[in-house]
Amino acid sequence: MTRLFGDALRSLPAAAYALGTLARPFTPEDLVQTNRLSGHVAVSPSGASIAYVQTHYSIEKKRQYSQLFVQALDARDHLDGRVMVADFSKDSRPNPPLSESADETDAKKRFEASQPVWLTDECLGFVATNAKTRQATVYSVHGSGKHWSKPQAVFTSPVPISDVQYSPVSGILAFTAGVYNGTTTLKETADLDLEEQERADTAQVYDELWVRHWDSFVTPKLAQIHVLQLAAGSDGLLKPKNEPRNIIKDTAGDGRVEASDSFVFSPDGRQIAFVAKRPGSDYAWRTTSYVYVADVDGTAATPINPEGGGASSSPAFSSDGSRIAYLQMAAPTYEADRNQIKVFSIEDKSTIDVAADWDRSPSELLWAGDSTLLATYTDYGRNKLAKVDIASGTITPVAEEHSVGSAQRLSDDKLLISYSAFDSPTDLYTLSIDHGDISRVTQLNPELGSSVFLSPAEDVEFVGTDGDAIHGFLLRPPNFDPAKKYPLAYVIHGGPQSSFADSWSTRWNLNIFAAAGFVTVAMDFEGSTGYGQNFTDAIRNQWGGKPYRSLMLSLDQLLAAHPYIDSERLAALGASYGGYQINWINGHSTRFKALVNHDGMFSTISTYYSTEELYFPETEFEGAPFDPKARENYERWSPERYVQNWKTPTLVIHSERDYRLVVSEGLSTFTALRRQGVPAKLLYYPDENHWVLKPANSLRWHQEVLDWITRWTPEEQTADDSSSNTRKFVVQNEL
Repeated sequence: MTRLFGDALRSLPAAAYALGTLARPFTPEDLVQTNRLSGHVAVSPSGASIAYVQTHYSIEKKRQYSQLFVQALDARDHLDGRVMVADFSKDSRPNPPLSESADETDAKKRFEASQPVWLTDECLGFVATNAKTRQATVYSVHGSGKHWSKPQAVFTSPVPISDVQYSPVSGILAFTAGVYNGTTTLKETADLDLEEQERADTAQVYDELWVRHWDSFVTPKLAQIHVLQLAAGSDGLLKPKNEPRNIIKDTAGDGRVEASDSFVFSPDGRQIAFVAKRPGSDYAWRTTSYVYVADVDGTAATPINPEGGGASSSPAFSSDGSRIAYLQMAAPTYEADRNQIKVFSIEDKSTIDVAADWDRSPSELLWAGDSTLLATYTDYGRNKLAKVDIASGTITPVAEEHSVGSAQRLSDDKLLISYSAFDSPTDLYTLSIDHGDISRVTQLNPELGSSVFLSPAEDVEFVGTDGDAIHGFLLRPPNFDPAKKYPLAYVIHGGPQSSFADSWSTRWNLNIFAAAGFVTVAMDFEGSTGYGQNFTDAIRNQWGGKPYRSLMLSLDQLLAAHPYIDSERLAALGASYGGYQINWINGHSTRFKALVNHDGMFSTISTYYSTEELYFPETEFEGAPFDPKARENYERWSPERYVQNWKTPTLVIHSERDYRLVVSEGLSTFTALRRQGVPAKLLYYPDENHWVLKPANSLRWHQEVLDWITRWTPEEQTADDSSSNTRKFVVQNEL
């Protein structure tokens, strides 16, 4: 049974949203100061309580706040039903005053808590890492209701730890730590770290790929899983019975196995399943990874899918521990291949395919019983959740509206999910598996939607290059009047194998552009996910072909269907592949008045030789550029070939720590624009990666972007456009 539960997200009737009479416009200041969930939400063993970290940034105080809450799920009001057990803040400026320090007089304020983990129903653990020594301590607090003890240390690691999990059944605490190959204790790694600090030089030497990944250079350390046994001491508090032990260090001959995904315990707490690649020189050009199972008493892990293929993910034990469900891609070099559901029998080592003909790509699996799985997946602009019958492969949607994020079992029929929409920030809800009923658990930002107006999204659909349906979303400005003319913000997603889903985002939030007075449209062109694997694959060796044509065809149909959009005031914006598309548009069209390129691609060839995940361009352009046949593909789709046609004013944004599309791609774009006299601006971040994540940097990003597209899309264009050169985005104070 499927139920629509969009109203659960709302705190005002739809008419109030439509009229916009009860709220002011949404601003970048609102966005960067929202309360946000950070990391994993921990569910108590009985399923009666949860624990989570909430973060918040203050523009006025320039501080980042982090608070750990415990909340009973049966509380009538989430604010009354939760209690803060740790409260930390720090100066978020790049160079804070030297006097900055934590408040040592208040026990709650001494700890920047992360990774909450329940040890019992009355005992919550969390991790706090010393910023100077990098030692990580697991603390515990005891209590119930409104009364919780001061934090007490359970265990201290000499090196940072992550993915902390605990099995109440076995009493095993498990975590991931970065260790040097060949070491046997965490102390050995800490000692080698100290030796490293004594080096006089800073050289790093490599003889294999990859050299760096995402935003960090690869180090000799490997992320490996460690365990230790906890037991109650004479005072009743849980303490370690032994030193942490690495349970996967002997998996490969040279030990170089690195856990690449979060791991899971078996129901009895005696085994751990995780995902890893095998050691080898092909890390950078193969996606192949395996699901491994390790005994908590051992030192080596065994793959359950040794035949390999593409990437593996999301292992999940059945309730009796006899089977493991997981996701498997088939192609060994294609990161956007369809995830296929597999179920492995531990007893007879056999594997079956489940719902093999389902033309969607699930992203996470859970067990809902002995014969049923739960899967999250993207479908037609929504992140949905469905039941999957193992025997028949029948798919039964449970949640179809808006977007489900993470999901955890609370009981046989109930899940805890994160849930959001374009006009509703992420919160926690409970969801009935059998009936689809949804109930709110948290309301982290009650003012959004009450005192702050958020535009609801409207589905739009046009006909693309090959006659395929091109789906997207349209958001209107506050106080929309169809008799008026509005500028357009045409937003192009990255990936390119991703999608615009009806979900909340702290980056590229479509409501920001709508609130600034732009009709905002975002389309899912060829290459997007959620419309079948053939549609996702259609972008291969077509980067500037089918997607570009479908975007332009969709724009033509959009303007014809919505005459309130001013065809003379169009702006296009995109990041990553969207940034590539911005450069491509600049070389092939002059219909836009302003462009914004965030971390885009300038040259397909230079990108190949500077990026880290070589399997991506080798799949997209059907080979490496040193192969003559593939070289033709790279050159055909390189924006650099068309810079002589660039005429549209462009804001270029790039960051130093972006190793996916390196900063020279942005600098090259800016150089090509300004050398030819095209109006342009470069926004550069020395401390961000492919994404702009720091709140103050995000605020500046939004100010620069909105200034740029506002400046070049004025209501009246003078002969010498001098007025547009000084026009700025201004937040309206009220509707």
